[in-house]
Amino acid sequence: MSERYAIVVDGTAVLPAEITRDLDIRVVAQHVIFGAESFTEGLDITPEEFYERLPRSRATTSAPSMGEFRAVYDAAIRDGANALLVLVLATELSSTYSIAASTAQQIGDARIEVIDCRSLAGSIGLVATACARARRDGASFDEALALARRLAGKIPLLAIIDTLQYLRRSGRASSMQAIFGSLLSVKPILDIHDGKLDPIDKVRTRDRAMERMKQLIAQRVEPGARVHFSGLHTNAADRARLLVDWAQERFHCVESYTCEAGPAIAAHGGPGVVGACWYSESLLRGGST
Repeated sequence: MSERYAIVVDGTAVLPAEITRDLDIRVVAQHVIFGAESFTEGLDITPEEFYERLPRSRATTSAPSMGEFRAVYDAAIRDGANALLVLVLATELSSTYSIAASTAQQIGDARIEVIDCRSLAGSIGLVATACARARRDGASFDEALALARRLAGKIPLLAIIDTLQYLRRSGRASSMQAIFGSLLSVKPILDIHDGKLDPIDKVRTRDRAMERMKQLIAQRVEPGARVHFSGLHTNAADRARLLVDWAQERFHCVESYTCEAGPAIAAHGGPGVVGACWYSESLLRGGST
């Protein structure tokens, strides 16, 4: 039997719709909750509708159910896949990994490997595109699996938080609260890795935050390096685009795009988040970021 495999991501992965479609990456949507109302991201609530509601009502999120993972797995198998590579956010941030893995154990007619990407958002997206392009170029399932494991935890995610208000609401701001106290006007810059949100700097204005973000990226990547770069945002497309434009000027961007991160991220980070994820082409061959 010939090998055919599907690539699946959870709904926190940040990927433009056209890339998801062109590279045949399947998505298991997350849920966003306002009071007693639950919505499925991308199905019955748009980002525009979400941001219109957000100032008036507290938003929370919930992971996909086993039934929802099962539906995506079964659809891939019906379409001819005999193996599935499932890429999800860090276990410290969600129960998604355990749900995806538990569901996989119920499937007897396909090999399913679930990878904790040790981060979220654009980091998952870049792992997914690397594996999907490897598949397109003829890589076996085991080769794609090895690539996913090599990239997991190695793709930086830096994010500017426009206000601490939403992180505080979600209970994810405890470490930042200890550093910043009640200064809700500061713009923290977070380094998100290994399931942790580590504040690495703070500035007072959006413009200064953007300049500091560029400095932090430049400290980690050599000028002219061949990189894959993802600029993400929550209702801040113009600023994310400026960040990607800067990256394209400074580095040799093999892959670059800007994408709305969506309600599952914005429910915790709030509107106005701008983030960047990247890795150097050498990492595909076992080098460093």
